[in-house]
Amino acid sequence: MNTRSRLFGICAGAAAVAGVATAGVLVSASGSSELRPVSARTASAAASPSPTPSPSVPAAAGPRPLLPNMRSLPAEDVYVRRSGDQRLLRFSAALANVGDGPMEVRPGSRGSCRAGQIFASQVVYQDVDRNFRFTRGIDVNRVRAGGGCMLDHPTHDHWHLDAMARYALVDPATGRTVVAADKVSFCLRDNRRVAGATGRPEARHYGTCGRTREQGVAVGWADVYGHYLPGQALRLPARLRDGGYCLLLEADPDDLLLETDEDDNAAVLAIRIVDGDRVGKGSPALCRSVLSTMRTG
Repeated sequence: MNTRSRLFGICAGAAAVAGVATAGVLVSASGSSELRPVSARTASAAASPSPTPSPSVPAAAGPRPLLPNMRSLPAEDVYVRRSGDQRLLRFSAALANVGDGPMEVRPGSRGSCRAGQIFASQVVYQDVDRNFRFTRGIDVNRVRAGGGCMLDHPTHDHWHLDAMARYALVDPATGRTVVAADKVSFCLRDNRRVAGATGRPEARHYGTCGRTREQGVAVGWADVYGHYLPGQALRLPARLRDGGYCLLLEADPDDLLLETDEDDNAAVLAIRIVDGDRVGKGSPALCRSVLSTMRTG
């Protein structure tokens, strides 16, 4: 769904008066609005391991929304590790927020998820002082939209946002996906500063994850998951030949989050597998074509 259509009505200007109800929205005296679902993404329940509530089509009133823009950065620390008769392609991954406002989710909102999961809402801050920049403590008005489901991580004692990323190894000669992890969950926090944000980068804000607190990625920051962590690997097929491949990482693959740009979520790294278990540099040109095909497909 196009971001602009999902944002219809958010910029209704002066109608954001405390206690004024608008279509599909209740504006509270605190300046916080809840976006109620009015449409759903067409999806097959059998195709997804958990219900994937789509972002609402907002009909909210208030100043301009300061949306995040989540983008996967190219994979780092890539190597092959043997485990018995299996080969695991391990790598570090980073989800960067290069948008206008924070990417923030809060657990425990109303919504339907499977057992062992909890619904999460995305918090979208509004440009109260109308300077096109997010300033924490000033831009306190906010609206909420459905952000998907959160998984109860069995060993971390906190929630992970489901379907936050997708990993895939692609054969550039055929365009075929060799192996993929379609739903990678993350606990979101600020780990590393990044350049290129359209908004004003802020100080680190999102730290330790918990079971009841908000989590997110501030403007100009990235959430980094190291190669040594569970989930940061793709199992290579036993008969996979040596050669060049494209390691594709994509943030928010199901478009569950409201963003400024839905078409720049993916990044690709060209790699070459040598002697079965060594990784070298591949052809960037071949992998750029894979990324281009994905964005226009």
